[in-house]
Amino acid sequence: MKSTLSIILLYLLLALLVVSCADQEEAVPSYLQVEVIGADCENGWYVLRILDTDGAGDQRSNQYVGQLQSGYVTTDNLPEELQVPGRLLQLSLERNGDYGPRCTAINMMYPPVRVKQVCSNE
Repeated sequence: MKSTLSIILLYLLLALLVVSCADQEEAVPSYLQVEVIGADCENGWYVLRILDTDGAGDQRSNQYVGQLQSGYVTTDNLPEELQVPGRLLQLSLERNGDYGPRCTAINMMYPPVRVKQVCSNE
């Protein structure tokens, strides 16, 4: 009787695990309106200002920039043709926890991000 109850409990736990894993969907990047501010302290890094104020940040996953509904970030993989200060862009951004710019005199540090996709440029 005890072994039968253990087997039933095991099957119920496995079923619960399968159902909970099946509900997880892959995160889809959302596009943010950003403005290119200019070069950061290290060569190749650019400061971006997130202009997204439509409240879409509530639907972003933790993998993509979601905590910053507006603010400044820095990136090193902005395509060369888009590195014009003052330019408005629609980008999909992902946090970059691996590395960031190395500045000798730090006035302000911005969170490093990677540009995942360029939707359009205005």
